[in-house]
Amino acid sequence: MKTKMMLAMSLVATMVLFTGCGSKEMKKTGFMSDYSKLKKESDTILRYVDDADAASYSSFIVDPVQIRLYSNPKAKGKLTDEQIKDLTNYMHMKAAEAVTEAGLKVVHQPAPGVARIRIALTNIEKTDAINMVPQAALLGAGIGGASMEAEVIDSVTGKQIAAAVQSGKGSNIPFANLGDWTAAKSVMDKWAKNEQKKLEELHGK
Repeated sequence: MKTKMMLAMSLVATMVLFTGCGSKEMKKTGFMSDYSKLKKESDTILRYVDDADAASYSSFIVDPVQIRLYSNPKAKGKLTDEQIKDLTNYMHMKAAEAVTEAGLKVVHQPAPGVARIRIALTNIEKTDAINMVPQAALLGAGIGGASMEAEVIDSVTGKQIAAAVQSGKGSNIPFANLGDWTAAKSVMDKWAKNEQKKLEELHGK
């Protein structure tokens, strides 16, 4: 009976992890120029893309990634300057790689036909040692993750071409996330791969 109860609890926990948090409203920081066009794609993603407009850009400026923690301004104190630099640089590198891996150009000066990618990390969840315990990982404890706001705008006019507010968790597989920020970075990896895929689709690659 005890074994069956534990199995039932595990199945419920797994369902919660994969279905998200229901109707909980995703938070916004005011970082982006416009939130009005965002549409709910899932419980963890709000998105807007003007496909026709976005496909006309083949060169991109990738701005330095910012930290805009929405939970509490004092929460920033939980991250050291070195950690902030590491995480923002990592996200910037991955965003730039997504552009070049899609066969497009990263440039550094605004010009007609050049788009600007703006990203802000809005929440960072540390990967805790508790994730080494299979039962805790299955329940979502210590998994870690990240949230962000991002938009693509015309580098000259500032017109918004695409935007997203999204969050993600690290793997719930035990032993997968042993570093403090491994989960957050794995989420950034996934975002970058999705960005690359979208760029490839828009440009018929």
